[in-house]
Amino acid sequence: MATLYVMRGPDKGLVFELTDDETLIGRFADRLRLTDDSISRRHAEIRRENGAWKIRDLNSSNGTFHNGHRVFEPSRLQHGDQIKVGATILVFSSQDAVGRASGEQRIRDLVDLNVASEPGDAAILSSLASSEESVILQAPETVEQVAAWNIIYRIAEVIGTVPRVEDFLERVADILFDHLVVDRLVVLRLDRRTGDLSPQLVRYRTKRRSKKPRIHTSRTIIQYVIQTGSGVLCADAMTDRRFTEQSKHDSIHQLGLRSVLCVPIMLQDEVVGVIHLDTSMAHHAYTPEQLRLATAVGRMIGLAMENARLLETRMRQERLVATGQTVARLSHEIRNILQGLRSGADVVELGLKQGKLELIRSGWRIVRRGMERAVVLATNMLSFSRQRQPKVQLVQLSSLVEEALSSAADRVADKNVMILTEFAEMPAIPVDPYGLGQAVQNILLNAIDAVQPGMGCVTVCTDYDEAKGEARISICDNGPGIPVEDQQRIFEPFMSTKGQAGTGLGLAVARQAVVEHHGRIEVESALDGGATFHLFIPIDRPEAADSEKTHGAAR
Repeated sequence: MATLYVMRGPDKGLVFELTDDETLIGRFADRLRLTDDSISRRHAEIRRENGAWKIRDLNSSNGTFHNGHRVFEPSRLQHGDQIKVGATILVFSSQDAVGRASGEQRIRDLVDLNVASEPGDAAILSSLASSEESVILQAPETVEQVAAWNIIYRIAEVIGTVPRVEDFLERVADILFDHLVVDRLVVLRLDRRTGDLSPQLVRYRTKRRSKKPRIHTSRTIIQYVIQTGSGVLCADAMTDRRFTEQSKHDSIHQLGLRSVLCVPIMLQDEVVGVIHLDTSMAHHAYTPEQLRLATAVGRMIGLAMENARLLETRMRQERLVATGQTVARLSHEIRNILQGLRSGADVVELGLKQGKLELIRSGWRIVRRGMERAVVLATNMLSFSRQRQPKVQLVQLSSLVEEALSSAADRVADKNVMILTEFAEMPAIPVDPYGLGQAVQNILLNAIDAVQPGMGCVTVCTDYDEAKGEARISICDNGPGIPVEDQQRIFEPFMSTKGQAGTGLGLAVARQAVVEHHGRIEVESALDGGATFHLFIPIDRPEAADSEKTHGAAR
């Protein structure tokens, strides 16, 4: 016995049993009468001949379509075929085909690829080559085509903005579930070396937290897609009882019919994966237009995979180049420090041989400066190479600045620089004393290095703006100033305007520390010389208050 299910149209949900050898379809038919106004009175006829069912058009006005192709001669029907008459879509079911399935082969927990391998279990309704011409969509003239354009547009927006392929696939799945009727979606990736398929994404329409049923799909159809590079639209019989127990009284659920789209993921002209999506025919039956859309999506996923591969290759090359440049720059700086230490040691040794205390003191000053540079370099390298969460506590800014000045006292004495301070009255504010102290010290040392020995002056000020909710530390020098074109570049790693005397990490580390406080650094430089660095630190941050509560509780 055969059955027709109305999937779309005014009579959606009706079921017609084909008990006679000849059955008329039309608005004036006796047994298979449809109310669709676009159907002729005597539209088509289904006839059983020698055990096979055939559909024949009866010179209808709008034609009869079998699996998307217009019927001009009697066309043989197979289990799961679609018949379109007017605006109505019917699905043909032959009870003889139900229940055939071969053994299952598990690939992973959710996907089986060895169901429906025997003839009759899966009927390919349409096939579409995955070539450049095949994925061109027509101008949006219908609701379905408008939805297709929306899908392509949204996926095109995602390409290039999501670097990881896994995240991109998740976004594509979201888009498909938003615009198409999809119960389950699987993306399989093909290992070109072994030929094995592995699920990269499994998505269900249901949002229930219960254990999801394993998805069964046809290896026959997937192998056809991989071998031909063509997308297919097919009807498949689900034989797993877990999918039929949801509604035992609904004959279409008991039958387990589902509409399936299976398309290749193409990278250039090579198949690298498969997209498999399906839905119960009780909800929807896919069309050749949706097959065309899915094939285009497979092309776009392949393009995204290629972009991700190229991006990863480029990033790897850039990391190697950056690593080489960093090692070369640090090696050069460390060599300069060691040369200074060796020179100082030679002077000390000469003073010891000649018994001259002043010569020993001179050499020791050189050694001490080299040691200070080594300590600063090592500290900046550690700070720059890792992201750290500020350990916030209440601190008086004046005390923090005074500690930085104390650390730079030897440098100040060597260059005979005048230091002026102006501290405003303010309450203790929540900051990380280590990170912000290092930022202040680095900028202070830069200012000291910038001024002339014996003539230099560095001014350090603190200020508090209660209305804006921020504190400010300003460090001003009377050095040569900073050209406008360099005022942004000075914060780049290893960018130094001091030649051999600078590591290029001090200001980069200072900005990193200020950004960790959600603050900012501003630079001012006059035409006649001098430069001022302003460090703005917000004082009303929720995480600061939380951190302080934690410290307070610990104490």
